[in-house]
Amino acid sequence: MTQPNVHGPAPERYSPLTDGPHFTRPPSSDVEAMRWYLTVLRKHIRLIIAVPLALSVIALGLSVARSREYAAHAAFLASEPSAMSGSLGALSSVASQLGIPALSAMAQSSAGLSTQFYGDLLTSRALVHEAVIARYDARAVAENGGKPFSGTLVEYIDPDGKTETDRVLAAMESFGRSILSVRVDRTTGIVRFDVRTKNRLLSALVARRLLDLVNEFNLRRRQSQAGAERDFTARRALAALDSLHSAETALADFRTTNIDFSRSPRLATRESELQRRVSLAQQIYTTVSQRYELANIEAVRNTPVITILDAPEGLVEARPRYTRQIVLGVFVVGLLIAIVIALSAERLSGSR
Repeated sequence: MTQPNVHGPAPERYSPLTDGPHFTRPPSSDVEAMRWYLTVLRKHIRLIIAVPLALSVIALGLSVARSREYAAHAAFLASEPSAMSGSLGALSSVASQLGIPALSAMAQSSAGLSTQFYGDLLTSRALVHEAVIARYDARAVAENGGKPFSGTLVEYIDPDGKTETDRVLAAMESFGRSILSVRVDRTTGIVRFDVRTKNRLLSALVARRLLDLVNEFNLRRRQSQAGAERDFTARRALAALDSLHSAETALADFRTTNIDFSRSPRLATRESELQRRVSLAQQIYTTVSQRYELANIEAVRNTPVITILDAPEGLVEARPRYTRQIVLGVFVVGLLIAIVIALSAERLSGSR
């Protein structure tokens, strides 16, 4: 007797669909895979051509509409005047011979500053702040020289900020990041820097302002340092003169009280000692007096400290916009995007 099927009829077995209008058979070998990819690309040829061309046209329009940048190049050699550096070097040598290491180190440190110092000085907050808040008149631009501009770099950069101080600080950061670039050659001692703006005349004016600021800083530094050195050496000169007078007085008193001391070795030794003290006091007084005269000259010297090798005026370079490279890169990226979209669409339609 047949038992009734309490569970109902047996489920019908379905074999996986192996063919159909919306299904692409998966490739089983490299040759089939290549044929499959080519078939998909031919099927979506319009998409593969349209996407990169559209993106390239957009990139071309944006690149052409973008304002060209103009770079002003400048270079200078930072060094003290030859007369000053030579005198300080001679003074350092004399001080070393006299056994005065402090005076020798002071003379050597005053002879000049390192090249890296001037590179850091160009990017310092003090100089960048002065360059940013200064006003520039770049309205008289020639053909292909950019849009006319007149005002400060804060107005040119137009940064965001709740207060004027915030806007100035943001402009200073943007100036050091995208407008100014500095290179230092420690071997030759040459400092080079570039200023890039969208106005040819403005780039030259900003570069000239930076050169003036570096020179003004050096002049103030040298004059203030020389003024302090002059006051110090004036006091030291008086003290050295008093020491010289004391040594000469002691020697004169000894010779007055000891007319003939050639037969006494002890008196002869004493006379030689007093004579050496007088000679040493004379050398120290002469050295300090020379130092005082040099400092007195430097306190009023207003000659430029830096030697400009490349002036920014007249030779401002128009930076390329790299339109071809940008369009080509966008075309390649657009082509890859179109291929990915075509393959994804084909796989999605085949999985339905």
